This record gives sequence, structure tokens and C-alpha cells, in this order.
Amino acid sequence: MEPRSADKADGAIQVNMSLPTHLMGIDAENYPGLTDLLKSLSKHITKDGLSKSLKHDVEQAKENLEKEKHSYLQQHILHYELHEMMVDQEFAQQDLAPDSQTEQYHNALRECVSTAEACDYLHKRPYGQGDKTTSLLGLTEEDLLKSNPHMKKLPVLQQHYIPELEKRLKHKCEEVASCHFTPSDTEGSEQLAFAKATRLPDILKQECARLEEEKEKSRLDKALISKQFWQLYYALTEALAILEELITKHRLTLQAEKDSVTTDWLSARCHAMHLKIRVFRTKLLCDMYTPDAVMALQQIREHLSQTIQEKESELSRIDQALQAYRSIGMGFEELVQEYEQLQKAVTSKKWALKELKQSMTEEETQDWRVS
Repeated sequence: MEPRSADKADGAIQVNMSLPTHLMGIDAENYPGLTDLLKSLSKHITKDGLSKSLKHDVEQAKENLEKEKHSYLQQHILHYELHEMMVDQEFAQQDLAPDSQTEQYHNALRECVSTAEACDYLHKRPYGQGDKTTSLLGLTEEDLLKSNPHMKKLPVLQQHYIPELEKRLKHKCEEVASCHFTPSDTEGSEQLAFAKATRLPDILKQECARLEEEKEKSRLDKALISKQFWQLYYALTEALAILEELITKHRLTLQAEKDSVTTDWLSARCHAMHLKIRVFRTKLLCDMYTPDAVMALQQIREHLSQTIQEKESELSRIDQALQAYRSIGMGFEELVQEYEQLQKAVTSKKWALKELKQSMTEEETQDWRVS
């Protein structure tokens, strides 16, 4: 990280160090020993928290690992490409039988690859305290090499298959490069396309480096934003403290007196309003209940009281009559039903008689008009 500075407005103290800290000026002022400690630590510790000696060892180990990884990947690619070429040859033999020489080359290649793979399992390993080595079914690397009759023809096989391997790898490099470059970049001769494919690792390294630079820049921007945030936070905290002090000393001392006066005024106004409402209520009752209205209401009350007494006496009489009827027994209900039927029959007869009289009257009137 770039060296940071903290001033007293932020604080007036310069603090230069390579550690990723968020030290503010006010912190540097309140804790002067902390800045000295950070300066001394920055001489021995990197921004990742590692000591500088350990950092050098880590970088050296990473470099050695990259070399070993690069060597392994080269061998792995050649081994994988050989297997893929042999598989393609087997598929081609199913469609078209090869000549005897081509078949001999294929068989020799398969046996040489198998022998090399078997020898790879015979590398030396420590066993106990001695220098004993492991073997495959009691066989050594020399035994495996002697058992392969095609080892003497290995230079001939290399001259035959190395150009084909180069051609296949070249074609794959061009295909990989076509995924990165635009179609306009890959237009041209095969030599130009292969040249662009060979430049692809360098281009990718440059892009990775550019991405790392952008990441570092983004991290620095994030740290700057965080620093500005804390600066604003401290400024707001101080402003709020000053504002609270002003409110406590100047506003709240007068607010209590103002609240007391306001409370007394509201209490007096409420009491006056209550008395005013009582006066209005009394005046309304006086206007509503005049002497004539009072006398009329008294007469109405006496009439209602008398009517209530009459209805109560009538109700009592009816209750007594009902009790008397109920004392007759079960036959009372039958009599009542029979009485209801007779009442209905009388009502219907009266209605029929009335209709008959009306119809006879209308006939007489019509006869008179005709005569």
C-alpha cells in the first residue's frame, strides 16, 4: 500500500508506513507511541503480515514451484497428445486397414509408451533406513527396457512421430488462440496465425498483470474511501457533540420556564372554558324549560302515570284469567282450538253474506236502470 498520511485537521501529524492501517490524525495525536511502533513494524513486516525474510523464502519457493509445474505440464501435454494420437490411429484402422509398415510403427509406439509408463513407477523411494528401492513384480527399469525390442528404433520413431505431434499441437494452439482473438485478428496466413498463438501466453500474462494492477488500484480506492468515511464520521461526531452542548446549555434552560408558563396558561384557559360551557348549559336549560312547558310536562307525566296504572291493572286481570283457564286442564287447549275454528267459520260466513248482499244490491240497481 502507498504511504499514508494523517494531518491534524485530520490531525497535523505525518505518518509514513507501508502497513495497511486506518490511522487517523486524532489517533496519532492521542497515541504518539503507536505511530513509532507502526514505523518500526513496517521495516520488518510486509503489507501481507509476513516478515521480509519469510517473504523472500515464499517467493523463491513459488518460483521453484512454477518451474517444476511448467516442466510437469510439458511432459503431461506430450503424454496426453501421444495417447490421443494412438486413439485416433486405432479409430482410423477400423475404417481402413493400414499397410504393414504403418502398423509396425503403431505397434512400436504403443509398446514404447507402455514401457515408459511402467518405468515411471520404478522411481527410487526411501524404504526404512536403507537405500532400498521398490520394484514392479521384481522387475527393474533395465529389465523393462531390455524386454522392449523397439527401443533401438526409438530415434526412427521420434523422427516419424515428432513432426506429427508438432502439427497436432500447433493446430490446438491456433484453436486456443482463436478463442481469445477476434476473427479479424486471426485472419491471414498460417504462419501469422501461429505467431499470434505463440504470443498468447505473453498477452495473457500482460492482461493478468493489468487485472492485478486494477485490483490493487481498487483496493487502494477502497482504503481511501474507508479513510474518508472515518474522517467524516469523526467530524460528524464532533459536530453532534457541539450541537448537544449548545442545546443543553442554551435551549433547554429556557425551555423549562417556557413550558411552565405555557402549562399555567393552558390550565387557566381550560378552567375558563369549563365555566363557560356550564353557563351555556344552564342558559340552554332555562330557555328550554319555561313555566308553561314545565306544567305541560307535569300533566303529560300524570296522564302517562295513570295510563301505566290502568295497563298494569288490565295486565294483572288478564294474567288472572289466564291462570284460571290454565287450571281447567288439558281440555282447555282443545276448546281454544275449537273456538278459533268457530271464529274463522263465522268470519268467513260474514264475508260471504256481505258479498251476497252486495251482489244482490248491484243486480237490483241494474234492473231499475233497465226498466
